[in-house]
Amino acid sequence: MNTGTHLNNLMLRPLSAAADSRSLNRRDALGALGLVWAMVLTRAGQSGSHPLPDASIAVFFLLGLFSRSALWLPIALGLAAAVDAWVVTGDISAYCTTPASLFLIPTYATVWLAGRFARKRRPTAVLTTAGIAAGVAFLISSGSFYFLSGQFPDLPLAEYSRQVLIRYLPPYVAHCLLYVAAAVVVSQAAKWLRPAAVTRRREPAAHA
Repeated sequence: MNTGTHLNNLMLRPLSAAADSRSLNRRDALGALGLVWAMVLTRAGQSGSHPLPDASIAVFFLLGLFSRSALWLPIALGLAAAVDAWVVTGDISAYCTTPASLFLIPTYATVWLAGRFARKRRPTAVLTTAGIAAGVAFLISSGSFYFLSGQFPDLPLAEYSRQVLIRYLPPYVAHCLLYVAAAVVVSQAAKWLRPAAVTRRREPAAHA
């Protein structure tokens, strides 16, 4: 390699790094937007327009797992609140809209932080973390609903816990794990395919 070629490579390297950074930021933003959109669709769909379970818990976990910017947490929280407000003003009962709704903030923050914790870990560890976080989030949400909603003045806590844990906890965790597993599979497939695509792009330049 002659001196001129070496200097050109040194000059182009920062430009290439900047381009890679912009590409990464763009992919990060698009991925986060896709996750938030999935939350909006499935959350609003609880009115019965489609059978997909609410993806909110999984989405907050995945935002923590994949998105580099912490700004997506308040953005997703705001959108979740907006969707709930829109649903309540429609033909849906306001049964779930109580002072306990404020505890959705720590509920979702818990799984988001768990996603942050699971970054750079193996897929099996990611799923384990997601399952544990979903269980903790369920306890925060259902516990606050029992104590603050005013809906259970005569129901003992032990009976409420038994009914809720048996009926709602398994699907709550299972739906989260299904969404997270699907996202992890897609992410891993993209990582495997990306080096081949980069190699194909670089081959013509190497022969030029």
